[in-house]
Amino acid sequence: MMNLWHPLPVGLPDRVHSVIADYLDQCRSLLDAAAAQEETIAEAASLFAETILAGRMVHCFGSGHSRILVEEMWPRYGSFPGFNPIVELSLSFHNLVVGANGQRQAMFLENVHGLAARILRNYDLSPKDTALVASSSGCNLVPIEMAEEFKRRGVKVVAIISKAHSEASRSQRRDGRKLQDFADIVLDTGAPAGDAMIEVPGLETPVGPGSTIGGCMLINAIKVEVAALLTEAGKPPTVLTAPALVGNEKASQLFESAYDEHARRLSKLYAHIGEAPTESPAARPRRDGRPERSEDRPREDRGQDRGPERGRNDGGRNDSGREERARNDRGERSGSRESGRESGRDGGRGRVSERDPRGARESGESREIREPREPREVPQAAPVREVRDVRSERPERAEREPREEYRSRSGERSERSDRGGDRSEGGRPPRRMEEPSERPQRAPQPQVEPTPVVESPAPSAQVEVPKPANWDRMDDIERRLWLRENGQAPAPAPRAEGGERRGREDRGRDDRGRDSGNRRGGRGRRH
Repeated sequence: MMNLWHPLPVGLPDRVHSVIADYLDQCRSLLDAAAAQEETIAEAASLFAETILAGRMVHCFGSGHSRILVEEMWPRYGSFPGFNPIVELSLSFHNLVVGANGQRQAMFLENVHGLAARILRNYDLSPKDTALVASSSGCNLVPIEMAEEFKRRGVKVVAIISKAHSEASRSQRRDGRKLQDFADIVLDTGAPAGDAMIEVPGLETPVGPGSTIGGCMLINAIKVEVAALLTEAGKPPTVLTAPALVGNEKASQLFESAYDEHARRLSKLYAHIGEAPTESPAARPRRDGRPERSEDRPREDRGQDRGPERGRNDGGRNDSGREERARNDRGERSGSRESGRESGRDGGRGRVSERDPRGARESGESREIREPREPREVPQAAPVREVRDVRSERPERAEREPREEYRSRSGERSERSDRGGDRSEGGRPPRRMEEPSERPQRAPQPQVEPTPVVESPAPSAQVEVPKPANWDRMDDIERRLWLRENGQAPAPAPRAEGGERRGREDRGRDDRGRDSGNRRGGRGRRH
């Protein structure tokens, strides 16, 4: 019989109940797996309790669905402060499945190298801290590097994995190491490989994960043990409690107190962030492993700590090297390169000028006594060119000749200055004033005396000729011609003698001024 409102067949309840029963049976097996790890759970709880009693925090990290275990630890009902949940949204916020902030991006970022170090860069970790890293497979790169970074900073790590699933999976790390390889304590959720516990008839792949159930049981088992240890130590934790148990007022008081304590503990993780560790120079080890220099140590013995082999390689030449150093201390300079090479070989602490870097790298057998080389001639420096001070050679203002003025066509006055002298290295003549004695003397120009204007006597009275009858019809040219023929044209204005010549000279000056302006680099006025 088939029920129209329910697609499942009513006549076959036994098969449906058998699948449910199988899943609950598998969950009981997870409970048994957790119970088998009671001592390991107590050991992890002891580490966490020591951290909380020291005023520090337990750092909890999980990516993907493992973030559920982090939120199960704190904050929620029945939990208490002392745990620092580190949940990156880019690795765990995938509720949209596809699109922006989808599952594909989260799975990709979970295997990005260096992301774990950038996350922990935000905290000032201490060896008193402890860490809890959860990953079902233990093979993704970010959880592995997170545990590795904790270990590098001296923080003990507790890992929660599914051992069967981790053994069947391949690590995303190049060297093949997994999360459990960087953990001090490892806890197993008990989930099978693939994290699916039920085989459904007719379904190709199994269903029903169990790592979350097994992981949450481990988290809460650790939590109650830590609470017991803190209470025994005389510092009972402030537990977030529901109003149904203690009332609204008490619950609100517990919440505020727990959050304040969490803030105080968290502030210590940022107090000294980014500060470089202070270390005295004496406590720093030398790179080459040699002891520090000391004035109490004799100079002759400074090269003896390199072992007897160096002494055998030097042969009997150490004595000569000591004598050479003694002469150098008295201010004498040796002309032998062999003595300088011996000084450089004596512990490497001689003067810089005495060292032979090639001899320091050669073996004792390949060293030879070389003849001193002749001193190399040092080329003499080029003679310093004398720089002439032009200002000192410039004559006084009173001795200078007046500059010649010329008038351009526009009527503006300008001055001309003689430019001469030798060309400088840049090709530009230096500005140098010549001495009055060196300048060529110009011939004096004859001065033309202006001719006095002689007033002509008044003309005698002329007989006016009557105008012709067609005078009104004549144009201006015909009228002037008629007046000139009849002696009645007006006399022209008197003109000074030599005016034509002066006009020509002025025009010549204008032409010369324009040419000189063009020759001076185009600085003349264009007309």
